Amino acid sequence: MLEDAPFDLLCPGRRPAGLGPVFLPFGEDATPDWDGFAHLLGRVVDTTLIPAINLGPGAVDLVDASVRAEVLATAGAALGGRPFVAGVRATDGADGRFDPERLAGAVASVERQGAIPLLLPSPTLATLAADELVGLVAWMGDWCERLLVVEGTPGQAPGGATHGIDVFRALLELGPCIGVVHASGRRADEWDRLRLRDEHRSSFQVFSANVHAVDQIAYGADHALDLAAAVPDALADRDEAWAREDLGAVERDDALQALATLVFRAPAAAARHSLALVLRLRGWLPHDRSHPQVPRRPDGEEDLLRPALERLGLLDDGGPAGLEASASGS
Repeated sequence: MLEDAPFDLLCPGRRPAGLGPVFLPFGEDATPDWDGFAHLLGRVVDTTLIPAINLGPGAVDLVDASVRAEVLATAGAALGGRPFVAGVRATDGADGRFDPERLAGAVASVERQGAIPLLLPSPTLATLAADELVGLVAWMGDWCERLLVVEGTPGQAPGGATHGIDVFRALLELGPCIGVVHASGRRADEWDRLRLRDEHRSSFQVFSANVHAVDQIAYGADHALDLAAAVPDALADRDEAWAREDLGAVERDDALQALATLVFRAPAAAARHSLALVLRLRGWLPHDRSHPQVPRRPDGEEDLLRPALERLGLLDDGGPAGLEASASGS
């Protein structure tokens, strides 16, 4: 690990890129709320963030392949050629072993929609050794022009595995791999990667997924925060302020961090319900339903979240904009 202080990485005026995961809401019948999804996709499109589908807020680990395919087709049709990112997962075949053809098919589907595939952690992927993972990513480069890889760790994502900086170094050398989403939640690990990126391949993107350090853009990272599923506009405004060298970006980071700390507190599995509650409070959803398997936060969660949203200036009247305050999420 590199032990140098990170101050040499500070980059005021750099315009960060951001991925905007799109939340997949669910209806009372426990099936996807497609109208709600389309509306939330539009909210991300209205910002400078790059829409990203079939990720954590999209319940990618909980829905089946047919739902993921419909999410992809819906986004592709709605975006009409605009760039976006779509998660893909390695899964087992009928024999219980990793089926590369399934993954190849998923990547091909993403390519047909004009999206960039993002290889997500999965229990199947976690069984691969470091050299096997790098070989798989190299092979994926034969199926698509560009791809991204999530660097997950156990506890941070279903099926996450720790491979270390040597794998990152190897990914830097694979032309079709244009970046990683780093999900370890450790600042120092991200700083190590940013230094290697700057030394060896400056165009390679390191998207920080660290919800406990939303200010990693200050050190040269881009971002892929699940928080963007509920406040993409606030993150885009922060990015713009940082690019202008406006010190308001620092205050914006403080407010975003306050919200992220509430949303992603333990138990982490309930964070998606917190995101749904934020979306309802903002008037972006008429309910707070996520996937039926997502645990719900206790009563009073809205009262906890509302001050953080007010600090960001996202609630004009202290309540759900344009919605009945009594709208039920059950």
